[in-house]
Amino acid sequence: MLKNLLRLTLPTLLVMFVILELIFTSIIPATQLPYYYYDPDYRILRYSTTEQREGIYTIGLLAQQRAKWSINNEGWNSAVDFETSKHRPRIAIIGDSYVEAFQVNVGHSFAGQLRKLASPHFDVYDFGISGAPLSQYLQMTRYVRDRLDPDIIVINVVHNDFADSLCSVRRKAGMLCLEVAGQDIREAPISAYKPDSVYRLARHSSVIRYLVVNMQLKTRLKRLIASEQNNAKYNANIDVDKAKSLKNSIQNSTDYILRTIMRENGGKPVVFLMDAPRKDIYNGTMSESNVRWMNELLKEKTTQYEFPFIDLSDEFKRLFEAEKVHFESEYDFHWNEKGHQVAAHALYRKLRTLQWVTEPTTK
Repeated sequence: MLKNLLRLTLPTLLVMFVILELIFTSIIPATQLPYYYYDPDYRILRYSTTEQREGIYTIGLLAQQRAKWSINNEGWNSAVDFETSKHRPRIAIIGDSYVEAFQVNVGHSFAGQLRKLASPHFDVYDFGISGAPLSQYLQMTRYVRDRLDPDIIVINVVHNDFADSLCSVRRKAGMLCLEVAGQDIREAPISAYKPDSVYRLARHSSVIRYLVVNMQLKTRLKRLIASEQNNAKYNANIDVDKAKSLKNSIQNSTDYILRTIMRENGGKPVVFLMDAPRKDIYNGTMSESNVRWMNELLKEKTTQYEFPFIDLSDEFKRLFEAEKVHFESEYDFHWNEKGHQVAAHALYRKLRTLQWVTEPTTK
């Protein structure tokens, strides 16, 4: 009887799997992703330039939001290739998934929009990779300076960048984290990223990509467990109470990162740009925000080390109150094109105010 059941069940499951593969390939396309590559020379994680370099990133259970991505010659999602020979001044934008910007079409990110604003007088190069924390931005500045010698560095910061810089919170292969013991801070050795053969095989399946990425099963499960165990409250994509409990370590590690960037950068201009507590803006509770202290912390440290700082909170708040517009889609917390546009124009205005970028002259 068992054999007969298997004879009926296995073919049925196989047919269902094939049908689902067709659905999540053509009708509701599952997210496609590039492949990671660990650069041993710079100890940096970027994307492979020898494997899939173009694809579509979809969001939502019905793939309602879709965006094209393209990996350039240096291994970053960008509308332009990066030239090692220098023809004009360069602006390098460093960050995580907000700079990587798979959620909008390649070239429509705030780096891409700044490229249009600053053209033809500046080249704008974007270096973004998902999951990078503030500590990794320190490592990325080292890579960017040595590899492409930018004239201005812009570092985009979001709220989960702070706690994730601590090795005690998160260690990720190919990325730098900090070990903190009181005032003593040490850069932990970066472990090389090694591709997982099982994962690489599994990602060929549209069904698996749909379950893991589009349905975000891993993230949903992680939050469910955290909520049940700790009654965790989330805001700006972070566990609020956990971040607050790490406040001293976050303050000390942030100080170390900015102090090290200042020391290593040789006076090269660096600008910090930070996201707003958008949920609090929409709720009209920004003054009582439980994550706003991170914006204040970065403002304090950038002032201390004389880095220009752009806090997008006031700009997002002003536009929301005037236009009732949201800066992310209903399917994803990352910036939508409007959010990227606001960030690009705020950055461009700051660079012009600093006279690091001048208004193009017309003839």
